[in-house]
Amino acid sequence: MASTAKILKAHEEAKSFDRIKSKHLIGTLFTDFTPWDKLYGFRNFIHAPSGKKIEFVNDSALIAGTAVFKGTGEEVAIIAQQTPSSEKERTKLNYGMIKADGYGLSLCMMEYAEQNRLKLYTFIDTVGGDPYEYSAEKLQSWLISYCQSKMISLKTKTITTVLGLGGSGGAIAIQLGHRRLMLSRAEYSVITAEGCSAILFRSADKVGEALEVLQPTATHMKRYGVIDDIVKEAPLGRDSYIPSTLKNLQASLTAASKEVDRFDVRHLRNELRRKIERCGRTKKQRPIYEGIAKKIKAWLPHYFSGKKENPDISEMQIAIYGAEPHFCNDEKDGQGKIIRPGCKKQMTKEDLHANNSSCPYCGRPEALSSDDYLDFLLDDTSFHEIEPKLSIEDVDPVYKFFNYSSSIKKLAGKTDSKDSLVTGYGTMFGIPIAVAVCDFRFMGGSMSAVFGEKMNIVVDYAIEHRLPLLTITVSGGARMQEGTVALYQMAKTISAIMRLRESGLPNISILGHPTTGGALASYSVQGDFIIAEKKATIAFAGDRVVKLTSGGRGVDPEIMTSEFYEKNGGVHLVLERSQIKPAISGLLKFRGFRNSLDTGSFHQRPAGAYKDDWL
Repeated sequence: MASTAKILKAHEEAKSFDRIKSKHLIGTLFTDFTPWDKLYGFRNFIHAPSGKKIEFVNDSALIAGTAVFKGTGEEVAIIAQQTPSSEKERTKLNYGMIKADGYGLSLCMMEYAEQNRLKLYTFIDTVGGDPYEYSAEKLQSWLISYCQSKMISLKTKTITTVLGLGGSGGAIAIQLGHRRLMLSRAEYSVITAEGCSAILFRSADKVGEALEVLQPTATHMKRYGVIDDIVKEAPLGRDSYIPSTLKNLQASLTAASKEVDRFDVRHLRNELRRKIERCGRTKKQRPIYEGIAKKIKAWLPHYFSGKKENPDISEMQIAIYGAEPHFCNDEKDGQGKIIRPGCKKQMTKEDLHANNSSCPYCGRPEALSSDDYLDFLLDDTSFHEIEPKLSIEDVDPVYKFFNYSSSIKKLAGKTDSKDSLVTGYGTMFGIPIAVAVCDFRFMGGSMSAVFGEKMNIVVDYAIEHRLPLLTITVSGGARMQEGTVALYQMAKTISAIMRLRESGLPNISILGHPTTGGALASYSVQGDFIIAEKKATIAFAGDRVVKLTSGGRGVDPEIMTSEFYEKNGGVHLVLERSQIKPAISGLLKFRGFRNSLDTGSFHQRPAGAYKDDWL
């Protein structure tokens, strides 16, 4: 009981108006601050995957610029998030949610620091990224993903500090530094405790229990390798709180600066990647690649496969409609609002399945399992799974997670997968390919603590055998039951895809229905070629999560679609499921694409260099 009370107190302090904010650092720890819009040569735009130019304007919840750090006297670059320090500031600072402009400017500031050889200091304090239309139009998820990959690959030294609230992907976007600090009563979490309480315990009054699940404290982060050091805070509420905490922070930042100065950037980059790789490490040895044919079940009687319909209901439906029917109806939220429209047409289930579980009239897809994707994308019986038994049970015992084994046991009858990511290799029209596909039946395809390890394993296999990698994402994001360790799989999967890219091998990414949350803001948008399913839900956060974490304000369904994402430059193609396999096979037969597998030169050729290289 005492520990619950203690963690609740720390939670209240982490989100307090009175705690130290980024604005307190400017003029005290840092002097001669120059904002980004006054910097000569600062570029405030990027190009989206489609080539569309996206320009960024000021985000009031973010401070970005250069300054002199008092601890060392050197000019440095700064990226600092801000939560409100009063009720009056809540609207001004967007309730502590960083908009796409903030992440775009962060990415541009990283590039500026790198080009001008400035050490980069980042300060994390956000409830998370803004999920609404304005930010979605500027590709919020893509920006968060690329902030992470840029931090992992930066050629300048970085020091990051969690000041108050480390909210989900909004925090990890700028937290992957060479030295990672955290104030002692700050918190770092995959979702807000209030949101976790509402979703996991179906009650707004279980915040204490939710905090025990999320384990968001600095002590947990140090134990799990998410941060390197904890900075002691003075007691909140005392007059000495801010000056004393600033003094401690300056000492820690100075020590961290001197520490990174002992090493060259290449060593620091490699060390950071090792830290990321270790988060969620398993106690098992890396596998010997012995393929196990997942399609053996295709030889067995169909009554062994999954859930059966109620025979009485099926007979009634057949008697009434002449065949077992399916209706392409609207999907509604708890208040009856349409969040995903259908065409209202009736079809038989056989017709639906024959069209890869997409409506044959409007093309709207239903969620598929990993088996379904492997069936319609790969050649018959060609898929062999790598490490099919690897699961959360194999994660190093240092990680102590909430016990949700009862939920996992319920999944046993629905899928033979041991976790939400299925990895292996197979062929497509006879062309060898490595594959990583989410299984939506397993806890909504959520990213567990072992997710990144499985991605590493399939990337290792692809590199060893010189194969392109196909990733198929169908996921609700990081799994809250495994806290920030699950959140860190965003960085771990990005790091894996970066290794593939550094080896000169291509990655084709399919955004399936649905792709949301941390899955969209990590590896899935790092693909060299990104295909989204027609009328799929593609969103920064699902409608239910947004409502639970923003006081009931929902998201316009129109901005949660693959078509919206394509319109704003976030994907290269939107296709019906029946078109995906021919499109991928065309890419695989691309002469430049195939040659690159042999030479490792895919990422060495300029954009557009493959235009006339078809076989």
